Amino acid sequence: MSAEEIDTGSQNVTGYRKQTPDALDTVNEIKHTEEVVAKLWRWVRARPNVPTDPRQLALARTAFEEGFMHLNRAVFQPVDPFEGD
Repeated sequence: MSAEEIDTGSQNVTGYRKQTPDALDTVNEIKHTEEVVAKLWRWVRARPNVPTDPRQLALARTAFEEGFMHLNRAVFQPVDPFEGD
């Protein structure tokens, strides 16, 4: 049985292949780590006696968001909608 034929018992997301249980566990771990990083980012932003550059904070947030998105896409490997019929 190929990875695309495995039924994980969860609903599928349009545009994504069916996921293996290991892939789901991996992305869930990535999402957990993302929340830890987001908590750190919020902590740095909220430090009352540490002046921070808002632009750099915004850039850091964007970089984190993009990094985690690409990491999840590396695991889930979405179907390319431009390569269809």
